[in-house]
Amino acid sequence: MKAIFVALALTGMCHTASAAISIVGGPVYNPANGHSYYLFSPGTWDSAELFAEGLGGHLVTINDATENNWVYANFISGHPDLNPWTGLNDINSPGVWHWASGEAVTYLNFAAGEPNGIGLPPYGVNIFPENPYPTFAGQWNDAPLYDVIQGIAEVPEPSALSLGVLALGVAVARGWRRKRSQDFYH
Repeated sequence: MKAIFVALALTGMCHTASAAISIVGGPVYNPANGHSYYLFSPGTWDSAELFAEGLGGHLVTINDATENNWVYANFISGHPDLNPWTGLNDINSPGVWHWASGEAVTYLNFAAGEPNGIGLPPYGVNIFPENPYPTFAGQWNDAPLYDVIQGIAEVPEPSALSLGVLALGVAVARGWRRKRSQDFYH
């Protein structure tokens, strides 16, 4: 079922504004919460969030140390320069953190001295890589929303109904394109 969801999502059902972003890793399934995670190519926080929404999720919401360690182990460890966006941000009120998913903020893992507000607000939050910050690896950093870095999306398992609606939309779009193509050549 996950393979069908990914294939359908990649057919162009994502927002046009995030067209430059693509999936470069995943899905990686987390059995602890039943969600799938994807690594995106670099983009701004806003464009990464739009792309994640197009997949039916949001930039990753990290609810506890166990999930933070899982995300780090599955996406960042072994990739020393990867410092991807999470869904944590202070878009609505500087210094007040919210998850893009709307979930309550119950866990924070900022590195010592973070968030430090370097750059222009508002900020998104990314995860420190191993290089050049081995002491902070896996902890969080605030970064201006316009920075262009990779992102990690978290997508709940889709329901059979949502997959059916998505498949119907893809079929209709393909039929419309096929009809348009036939009209062009005739």
